Amino acid sequence: MTTEAVYGSWNSPITPELFGKCNCKTICEMQVVGENVYWIEQNATTGKRELYSKPTNGGDTRTRWADGFSVQTAVHEYGGGALHVLADGSVLFATVEGVFYQKSADSGVEQLAEANNRMFRFADFSATDSHVFCVNETHQSGQKYPENRLISIDRSTKNQNVVASGADFYAYPRVSPDGSKLVWMEWSLPNMPWDETSIRMADLKGGETSNPVILKNGAGKQINYSEPTWNGDELLTVNDSTNWWNVYSSAAEPNAVEKNLNPIQREISYPLWQLGFRNYVANKEYLVSETSGSCHEKSVMNANGILYVRSADITREIPTPGYTVFGYLSIDPNGSEVFAIASGPKRDSSVISIDLKLPGFPLKVHRESRDSSEIDSLEISEPEEVIFKSDGVNVSGYFYPPKNSAYSAPPGTLPPVLLLGHSGPTAPAFNNLDLRKQFFTSRGVAVFDLNYRGSTGFGTEFRRMLYKNCGVVDRDDMLNGAKALIEQGRVDADKILITGSSAGGFLILSCLISPNNVIKAAVSRYGVADLLALDEDTHKLEKSYNELLIGKYPKEAMIYEERSPIYHIEKIRTPIAFLHGKEDTVVPMSQSVTMFEKIRASGVTTALMLFDGEGHGFRNGKVIKESTEATFYFLMKAVGIEPSISSNIEIVNPKI
Repeated sequence: MTTEAVYGSWNSPITPELFGKCNCKTICEMQVVGENVYWIEQNATTGKRELYSKPTNGGDTRTRWADGFSVQTAVHEYGGGALHVLADGSVLFATVEGVFYQKSADSGVEQLAEANNRMFRFADFSATDSHVFCVNETHQSGQKYPENRLISIDRSTKNQNVVASGADFYAYPRVSPDGSKLVWMEWSLPNMPWDETSIRMADLKGGETSNPVILKNGAGKQINYSEPTWNGDELLTVNDSTNWWNVYSSAAEPNAVEKNLNPIQREISYPLWQLGFRNYVANKEYLVSETSGSCHEKSVMNANGILYVRSADITREIPTPGYTVFGYLSIDPNGSEVFAIASGPKRDSSVISIDLKLPGFPLKVHRESRDSSEIDSLEISEPEEVIFKSDGVNVSGYFYPPKNSAYSAPPGTLPPVLLLGHSGPTAPAFNNLDLRKQFFTSRGVAVFDLNYRGSTGFGTEFRRMLYKNCGVVDRDDMLNGAKALIEQGRVDADKILITGSSAGGFLILSCLISPNNVIKAAVSRYGVADLLALDEDTHKLEKSYNELLIGKYPKEAMIYEERSPIYHIEKIRTPIAFLHGKEDTVVPMSQSVTMFEKIRASGVTTALMLFDGEGHGFRNGKVIKESTEATFYFLMKAVGIEPSISSNIEIVNPKI
């Protein structure tokens, strides 16, 4: 028998405590070599990143590597590319203290390079028997922005040598199988790594390069080249010359003819916010690629992934029941089993493998961040794709209806809806499991996760619609999405809620200052409020990002001011809370503090929570718990619903 109670007031077993009762928070990086698979997982309690391996042929016994180290990097502030497994099964890994080598899990750890109090940062590795090649970022005292370059590290002497410099950024240094060539990706401001980039190559001898040449050049052509990979003597790369990131093969020489290996209107890549992504892999027999998104003309716009395998010039789709999102693909040079980090609507991040030589492509699960049996015991709201028109453009999102069999709502009532503005702003919204969404749906609140213009997965043209229009078209998409749900009779028009982080925080604030605003309550997590201040304070990777999204500064400073919510406090009459980490180096805490103080002074309902030790993103289990509870509590109180949980958030200027 169900209990009748208003939407948003339901009790639920999906609590923040449940978030931390898992095998790990997430699986971050992964690589298979020989008969073992290696991965990094983030501890759910400490947030530290731990390195493990296990045999690929069965068994659940994990072996801990790098015990006591947190395997992660901080290049570009967002990190990535912390792990590289050598052919003999030994590992190279990075921490914020430097670069390390470990021959076996039970041997000692040897330091190859020192960070010198985090002045030097290292990531994205490739290696020969004698040298390690990687991205290096040097933060010198007195310099506002670091120097980025590629270096080699002599594994015997530990001497370092610069092998490529002059561009603003580097990624994917990859040594050819015979050790004679080094290929890499590079780009310079104002481009982001998903804009105009180049692929270069140089002869390699020991730890030195010579005769550098440009293999692929997108400069002035609006072409993005990414993920250079060797497949024997052949070079594979990704580019978006057809509007879609596809995989191409060519000879490793300038102006070589390229062949699109699987020409489809889907994306085989993601924006390179973090180093080391592998969205396709190849060996002498197989090419496996992960694709996301789809063609608008088919009115199917989901950003979820499909795995394709190409063998003997035949491309086939791989069935992956239960899994829809993939990353960090890996395959042994002599193997037939492809590995990936995968997740789905009812599956958390997991290390899976698929045997490509067996009929039906059998799928095996090696490690789950949360046991699937535990997930299956919960009531999980699975999303429906909703497509709507915004300024004449097809835009989509994932709608998660409330789900809790212990409760029913009063007849004739509709649920509140929480709009989610993803960060990036290029990051896509996927339909994979997120218990924070289920925290809301199980309490009677619908969730709508939008892929607004600028999102990845729908082609380069769709992604670039945000350029010069940030804070305008994405805002319109969020508000039009809410209106579409109202018109379809799915949600209560008086209980439209919104939350977002980072760029998503700017997005929700933009909605609140819009004359077409329909939002009734909001929570900004480490969100951008002042574009002018951000332009002064931001780090090197995003130094010119605002120029692409907004306009040139200071020439177009008026546009920055016009779109910065902090200069339009008088337009904000919607209750809003601000949550921010005190150690945030991407969006300074001062942006949220200033917004809170100004809104408090204007008499609007507001709140502020600051978290010690947290940077850009909430990782500590205690902080995740407190921020989740505070978000729900504030939003419910703001729209007149008595929440089923409590919070220590202090609401200022309460109206209820």
